[in-house]
Amino acid sequence: MFLGTVRDNLRIAEPGAGDEELWSALAAVGADGWVQELPDGLDTALGDGGHRTDGSQAQQLALARVVLADPHTLILDEATALLDPTTARHTERALAAVLQGRTVIAIAHRLHTAHDADRVAVMEDGLLTELGSHEELVAADGAYAALWHSWHGDRPS
Repeated sequence: MFLGTVRDNLRIAEPGAGDEELWSALAAVGADGWVQELPDGLDTALGDGGHRTDGSQAQQLALARVVLADPHTLILDEATALLDPTTARHTERALAAVLQGRTVIAIAHRLHTAHDADRVAVMEDGLLTELGSHEELVAADGAYAALWHSWHGDRPS
């Protein structure tokens, strides 16, 4: 997935993107810092014989591609799962601004991702058991509320 240079990998999403657009996409997902530290920046080779991306870096490059592709509708399946919690939160906040006004379906296990969503769908044993906003689901005192309270160390009221 990540062969060629950083630039090549990003241009998969937008072949005509210039360096300014590439750096902007990297900054939007918090990857500009580590890419700047690479020996040749955007021209650093990735994969065998080059810089081997770890899971976090690979996810950030994939998300930068999303920024460059500028889709109307997007499905993210555990898009920040390989990022540490702090980096994941930063990346999600940055992406929120970029994805404003788009239809985004985010599949996630991290509750802060659900908290930020307009609507949350709770799946249990393959079945949809709850649907609503974070506030509605906490007020409904069902499975989502139990998870939320447990995550925060609260006792349900």
